[in-house]
Amino acid sequence: LRLYRDLLRYSQTLKYTDVDFYLNRIKQEFAKGKLLQNEHEIVRQIAKGQEFLKNKRLI
Repeated sequence: LRLYRDLLRYSQTLKYTDVDFYLNRIKQEFAKGKLLQNEHEIVRQIAKGQEFLKNKRLI
């Protein structure tokens, strides 16, 4: 939940990216993540989101 909030908060700092696209993408990814059952995949997706926030870009 914290990662979700942090990603939404980050949208307020975007200048050259379509904010609506970014927000929709975050919501879609988290909706897909709710369906994950493989613990390894869940951890990988969380790490991916944290890395995005750290680097301020997609990996």
